[in-house]
Amino acid sequence: MKINRVLILAAAALAFAGCSVISSSITKEADRNVTLTMVQAHPDEYKGKTVIWGGVIESTEPLENMTEIEVIETELAYDDTPEDKTSKGRFLVDSANFLDPKIYKAGKDITVAGVVEGVKVKKIGKMNYTFPVLRPLQIKTFEPTSKAGYQQFPQPYYPVMPPPYPYPYPGPYPYPGPYPFPGPYPYPGPYPGYPY
Repeated sequence: MKINRVLILAAAALAFAGCSVISSSITKEADRNVTLTMVQAHPDEYKGKTVIWGGVIESTEPLENMTEIEVIETELAYDDTPEDKTSKGRFLVDSANFLDPKIYKAGKDITVAGVVEGVKVKKIGKMNYTFPVLRPLQIKTFEPTSKAGYQQFPQPYYPVMPPPYPYPYPGPYPYPGPYPFPGPYPYPGPYPGYPY
C-alpha cells in the first residue's frame, strides 16, 4: 500500500509539472525550494539558481542597456500562474532585451523563470528595500483575473399582494372581487378546469 501511494504521488507530481506555463526544459532545472526571502537573506548562496517566481507587475522601465521589471511577488498555482494576492515581497527582472512597458504594463500578472543574479537595493518611497534580481529565461504575462469566483446576480423581486387579487376573468374565485375586467369575453364558457 505504501509503494502504491508513492507511485500515485509521483504520477501526480509529473502531471502537475506537465501543466506549467513555463517550458518543461526549464521547469526541470528550476529549484522550487528557493524563495524570495531566502535570496534576500543569503543572496550569494543562491546566486546562479534557476527559479520560477510570479506575481503582479508594479512597473516596467527601459534603461540604457536593459529593461527592468519590478514585480510584487505572489504564490503560484499548480500551473505556475499567479494564484492570489498574498505577497512575501518584491523582486526585479533585469532583461538585456527591450520589453515594451505598454505590453509589460503595471497590474498584469506575470510568471518568470530566471536565474538568480543577486540582490539590488532600491528605494520604495523613502525606504531602502533589498530586491532579489532575476535574469529571465522565459516570461509569461496574463491579464488580471478575479479569484473570487462567479458573481451571484440578484434575482428579480416579485411583490406579494394581499387579497383581493385582481383577476381578469369572472369567478367564482376563492377571493372576493371586484375584478377590473368586466365581461363579456370572446370565448363563451363553460371552461374546463375552472370552477364555474
